[in-house]
Amino acid sequence: MGFLRRIESRLEGVFEGGIGRTFRSHVQPVELARKLTKEMDDNKVISVQQVYVPNAYTVFLAPADREQFLAYEARLRTELAGYLTEHARREGYSLPGRARVIIETADELEVGTFGIAAEMEETPPPVAMESAPPADALPAEFGGGAAAPVAAEPPVAPAPPVAPIPPVAPIIDPFAVDSPDAFAPATPEPAVTAAVTPPAPAEPPAAAPTAVASWTLVWPGGEVTIGGNALVIGRSKDCDVPLADGNVSRRHAELGRSEEGFVLRDLDSTNGTLVNGRRIRSATIGAGDEITIGMSTLRIEQRHG
Repeated sequence: MGFLRRIESRLEGVFEGGIGRTFRSHVQPVELARKLTKEMDDNKVISVQQVYVPNAYTVFLAPADREQFLAYEARLRTELAGYLTEHARREGYSLPGRARVIIETADELEVGTFGIAAEMEETPPPVAMESAPPADALPAEFGGGAAAPVAAEPPVAPAPPVAPIPPVAPIIDPFAVDSPDAFAPATPEPAVTAAVTPPAPAEPPAAAPTAVASWTLVWPGGEVTIGGNALVIGRSKDCDVPLADGNVSRRHAELGRSEEGFVLRDLDSTNGTLVNGRRIRSATIGAGDEITIGMSTLRIEQRHG
């Protein structure tokens, strides 16, 4: 099902964008999130055992509004899809497939106005891989059928016997001295054994310096090393991680260490805290997890000194 809704009320325009604004301003992501959940609620279908809601949403923006999101549009779509998934779970709705949000430009819209189309889109099941037929079911030209007998190689003839070498008569030197010791074997000289000095043992290789690992919280425009004390994240300049964002509370969240890694706790903020697109109250996180607070994305990195 597809629905294109235009917000035309000044009262709704405070959060959802309106056509009749006196002072026009750009659309904010929080307005899109609230309007998307409203579209989900308005288009629910009550079945026998489930309540189904759309899972595919298209947001139509004015060209100027679309341009302000270009730098982080992919991340914004992921965040909005995660917000919709969390809303469906909280309300007990059933999604026919994975929630997704796409953004398109509508030239006929003015700055500050937007439209949303919602529809149900079922995710197709994975295609099973077909097993290969047995070898005896294939035609003969493709290697099927019974295995052909291997032709026996002709037997190798045995090598002829080697004839023994006849003994060689000793050669007598006619100019040798005629004495009993003329043909006596020479007395071997005693062998001289040289003393061999064993090589000195090789020195063990020097031990490589041990790299010290540290953990760093990184966000656009800044970073801070995570020590033993918890870090407070918020809009206030007194916070350990100050974020200049109107969507961030003065004391928004707190990041501390635990035996399992790090614990992120929301401090009852106005707009909430997301980890990998999911809204949390408290969650254990590690390297690679994305923290979304307002319009800022933070992450934990491990560095070796």
